[in-house]
Amino acid sequence: MGSRTYRAEAIVLKTLDLGEADRILTLLTRHHGKVKVVAKGIRRPTSRLAGYAEPLSHATYQLARGRELDVLTGAESRATYRELREDLDRIAAGWYIAEIADRTTVEHAPAAAAFAVVETALSHLEAGHPHALVCRWADLHLLDRTGFRPELLVCSRCTGTLQERTNAWSPFDGGAVCTTCVDRSAGGLPALSVRALKSLRYLLTSDFAAASRLRVDEILERELERHLRAFMQHVLDREIASARLIDELARLPRRVPNAV
Repeated sequence: MGSRTYRAEAIVLKTLDLGEADRILTLLTRHHGKVKVVAKGIRRPTSRLAGYAEPLSHATYQLARGRELDVLTGAESRATYRELREDLDRIAAGWYIAEIADRTTVEHAPAAAAFAVVETALSHLEAGHPHALVCRWADLHLLDRTGFRPELLVCSRCTGTLQERTNAWSPFDGGAVCTTCVDRSAGGLPALSVRALKSLRYLLTSDFAAASRLRVDEILERELERHLRAFMQHVLDREIASARLIDELARLPRRVPNAV
């Protein structure tokens, strides 16, 4: 008979308050897949584990096997992401990455690759890399590692080679669509620029160290976000709640530093 307790390196994807003092945590672990655990008494002011039971907490958790849910009994911090938490744009991006990781993984299935994507994305948000670039890299790599890789090399309808020209984007077909298929289509599809297609290919095949060298202006940033958000929402069959916060923050006026 195995031990009733085990340790798991994990990142908290989301939380749900339970009763007066407890909380259910959804953990994405490195070696045990995605699991839900109960943190008993975690919302009491005297709880010594409260700091480990918030979204994006990254720690090694001590867990005891339970009848329905495993129980949190201890934790040791792995990363605090202090800089990330003090910046609205970066924390919103972190919540977005946690949400799509939660939606693209299933409980108890192997998720080491997805864990690595989330850990890499959060560490680079913490380091101050552009949050939009981190999110687009995470979008593509989570889609790839969970079996939903978009088609970027050939037409997702006819499988013909994509020419270096403005093509189209169709989440319903699975990715890029060639101009010939667009011309035959009764319904319009959003344009996919040459720059966007090349950027998507580069981001998908690059680790973040290489991806961070990609030059993305505002026009390209918006196109990549538009296409990948549409694709992700089609895969998930639901709106991405945290994306609304990112949109609201983008509409806020930006502070201009006072001239010296």
